Amino acid sequence: MRNIFFFTFIVSFFVACTSNDAKVDVKESESHYKLGLEFAQLSLYKNALEEFDLAIKFNPENSKIYRKKGLVLFGMTRYDDAQANFEKAIKLDPQDTQAHINRGMVHYASGNKKQALIDWEKAVALKNDDNDGKALNNIGNIYKAENDLNKAIQYYKRAITFEPGNTTFLNNLGDTYRLTGNLEEAETILQKSLNIDSNGMLTQFNLGVLYKTKGEISKAIQSFQKSLEVNPQYLEAYYQLATTHLKTENKESAKLLLEKALQVDPKNKKFKKLYDQVIAS
Repeated sequence: MRNIFFFTFIVSFFVACTSNDAKVDVKESESHYKLGLEFAQLSLYKNALEEFDLAIKFNPENSKIYRKKGLVLFGMTRYDDAQANFEKAIKLDPQDTQAHINRGMVHYASGNKKQALIDWEKAVALKNDDNDGKALNNIGNIYKAENDLNKAIQYYKRAITFEPGNTTFLNNLGDTYRLTGNLEEAETILQKSLNIDSNGMLTQFNLGVLYKTKGEISKAIQSFQKSLEVNPQYLEAYYQLATTHLKTENKESAKLLLEKALQVDPKNKKFKKLYDQVIAS
């Protein structure tokens, strides 16, 4: 009898310890979660993951922690781990729009555009009163890449209804109009984006491509130059500017630009090939 009592006591003791170890502490969890966010903003990803794990330990049913942890893992290109965390977030909260969007990002980055499209369309359908701008823009990007330009335009327009001042959405819409040949509408949209952010690197670049398409060479050169002023590391702007100069037989300017680009990326085959052609001509 005594042995039975002792065994029961031991079992009760371990159950009590286990219960204490797994006790939910929302306040403690939130403290670790916020610290994880701070580490993530500082690109201290390992520290961020440690804090998110502690946040999960103290509140394992909070979907947002898994979602944020997934984003950090996604930024570290640990796609399988990121996907697992997004799926855990979705399991805990099937209405978590952002978790569906983020899982779509994993699929897209992994080359599975079909599954990405499914996730983003699911995100759009979840809530009528939610901001679906990012998901709609992402869907537009897929249709643009597939050259289904009219459908891409529809989705970009829908994205803009949620965020009229989002220059990324406006740039995507404007550049897609350019690809359809509607150059006037493209310029109107891109100028609107420029009015919102006068230092928009991508806006200046897209305007440069537009003006180059229209044959307005001086405007194209000016826009590409402004794009490079904002970001001197933007290689495609060097390429477009160099080829624009070549249209006016300004080989010296093209040569100098290509040399700058090769300083940024010495192994870039596209720039090396064009540079050799300019030197040989």
